[in-house]
Formats: sequence, structure tokens, C-alpha cells
Amino acid sequence: LVVGEMYHRFRAEDARFNFADGLCLTAYVDNVICASLRYKKIIVPCDELTAMIESNQLVPKASEDEVALRAAALVAIQRVVSNTKESLSSNELGNYLWGGLGKAPEVRKFNRHATKTVFY
Repeated sequence: LVVGEMYHRFRAEDARFNFADGLCLTAYVDNVICASLRYKKIIVPCDELTAMIESNQLVPKASEDEVALRAAALVAIQRVVSNTKESLSSNELGNYLWGGLGKAPEVRKFNRHATKTVFY
């Protein structure tokens, strides 16, 4: 996350942050990105997980449901990127989903999954 943010923010003005492999950085997949993709119906969790999210139940960290949700989001991002003939990077799309679409009022009202962890 930190490396991607430093690359995204400073690469144009400071060569130290214009990493040669910067376009290969993956999107960081937090609950905002998962919610943004759910909102657009790009990823559709199983009924049980959807019910947990909609009723604000905790999704246990590292559970099959939590890992599957994040993995589905990452796969979806990679598929979008591949369909743009990679004119858009995974990291850039992730930034848009988090800071653009994810901040839209209608998306902010959309339930996000909750997981107790210190990692994201």
C-alpha cells in the first residue's frame, strides 16, 4: 500500500519514486474497493456472505469468505486492466475505486464488509 501510494503520488516529480516496475504494482484490496465492486455488481458474493455484510456482521479475518471476497476483487481488477490493453494499471484502478468511486455518496452508503484486523 505505502509503495503504491508513494509511486502514484510522487513518481512525476521525484525520480526516486518512479519505480521501474511501478506499473506492475497490484491494487490494495480493502473493504472500500470490495464495496465499490459490489455496488457496480462486478463481484457478487454468495447469499450467505451478502447477508453477513448487509447485517453488519463481522467477517472473520482470513476466513474462506473474507479471502474469497478480496480475491474476487483482485481478479476483477486484473480483468478490467487486461481489457484496457493495460493502458491502466491495477494500482491506478485500485486508487480510482478507493478514492474516486469509493468516495461517491451513493457508494459510501453501501455496506462494506467488516473484518477485525490490523492489516487493512
